[in-house]
Amino acid sequence: MREHPVHETGQPSLSDEQFRRFRDLIARRSGIYIHAADRDALRGHLLARMGQSGATSFADYLRRLGPSPEGEEFQALLDLVTIQETYFFRDQAQFMALQRYVLPELVKARSRMGEPLRIWSAGCSTGEEPYTIAMVLAESIAGVASPPPYILATDVSQGALAVARRGIYGERSLRSTPEHYRERFFTRDGETYILNGAIKEMVEFRPFNLMSTPYPGARGPGWDVIFCRNVTIYFKPETTKAVVRRFYESLWEGGYLFTGFSESLRYLSRDFLTIQVGGVFLYQRSGVGYDRASEPRIRVGRRRRASAPAPQRTQGPRAEPVPEPKLAPGREADSRAREFVDAGLPDKGGQLLAPELERSSPPKKALLLHAEILLNQGRAVEAAVLCEKVIRREPLSVAGHYLLGIIHRTLEDDDQAVEMFKRVVYLRPQHALARFHLGELHARRNELEAARREYANALRLLQERSDSLDERFAGGFSAGLLIDTCRSRVEDLDGDV
Repeated sequence: MREHPVHETGQPSLSDEQFRRFRDLIARRSGIYIHAADRDALRGHLLARMGQSGATSFADYLRRLGPSPEGEEFQALLDLVTIQETYFFRDQAQFMALQRYVLPELVKARSRMGEPLRIWSAGCSTGEEPYTIAMVLAESIAGVASPPPYILATDVSQGALAVARRGIYGERSLRSTPEHYRERFFTRDGETYILNGAIKEMVEFRPFNLMSTPYPGARGPGWDVIFCRNVTIYFKPETTKAVVRRFYESLWEGGYLFTGFSESLRYLSRDFLTIQVGGVFLYQRSGVGYDRASEPRIRVGRRRRASAPAPQRTQGPRAEPVPEPKLAPGREADSRAREFVDAGLPDKGGQLLAPELERSSPPKKALLLHAEILLNQGRAVEAAVLCEKVIRREPLSVAGHYLLGIIHRTLEDDDQAVEMFKRVVYLRPQHALARFHLGELHARRNELEAARREYANALRLLQERSDSLDERFAGGFSAGLLIDTCRSRVEDLDGDV
């Protein structure tokens, strides 16, 4: 008798109950939450490992995963489940901000204290991110008398760490690497690039699961900078909240958290200050912090243990608890759901939207709000499907095109993102955020004149028109921060164009 039905491919099907068991096990041990849309992909990974391990059924394979996330078989499955696509200098603007503004004062301050600069790359995958940090540091500290910096790189995947330790990469991993970094820090060997040994020695690779506690640095020397980019998009919101809080506790006062493009802390944390440094947004453990009025200086206070009482923050009081979802008489479900989303409770907003989404023709507002919730949960492909449905029904939908542009940026499909934002600008020329994103995308392509033009347009609109900024899609950033960012970008490009 079969354990479960046979899939159309002739291989075993994964039942609903089996899917839930594997999904919950992976989420509990690694934080990675596999959504229903990725069920077939998970089934493929399981069948691949079953063939390698000799398991005769899904139930048998579940038993073979053992009780520990460090087990060999669970690690092998995790290597298949985790997405390890990354490259050197991914999001160059962040590394420019690190090099030009963050590191000079941090290095100077730590040198005065006789302490090493400490940076943690959490979720380092195959090593491109921490090695990029090391190369930027190597340039920044050249000739500076200071203790050697310490870079810790961690990942849940043992396979990814093994690749990282080798330090040998293909052309694709170096596709955004400036030429002078290639020449200085790599040796080409046929189709591969071998990283300089001195850079490799700057990074310590260590397995660490973000579901574990305590975090590195939380009970000892804290971190000046933590990079965690494009990792938490695979977590559930409540998991990400816990991770972000632990990052906060692991940073020294005034330390910085670098996140990925789509990983706004808007719904996740009120602990960090959102600041603009060298044209990019960063999150800072509040206290003595970044002084935007005197850019590029950063005022770094003496280190304080993470267990010390948190200083008074400038963000204002925490929001009052939002009552449980109850639809007031005569009010539209999507309007009430929006209140929950804006209050940082997207799951409750989703509960209110559920009946609306089950209608034969769901309201466009409900579809777009659900797409926004999905995007914030890391479910970008599902969010794109909803936006496309809205655009088919309403080809002139500004919100639909804009959100789809954000989704394509998240998926790093720059061509489609540019197309969507251009449509937004055509439909609403005063849309400052669309122009800002066009500036970002043109800059990534080294189209500097076009980038400067769009940043300047965004700056003018933000300064002159109160209706140019839709705060629902501003990622929690104020108009003032966006103005500072655009001004900084224009000033930088004035020297390059």
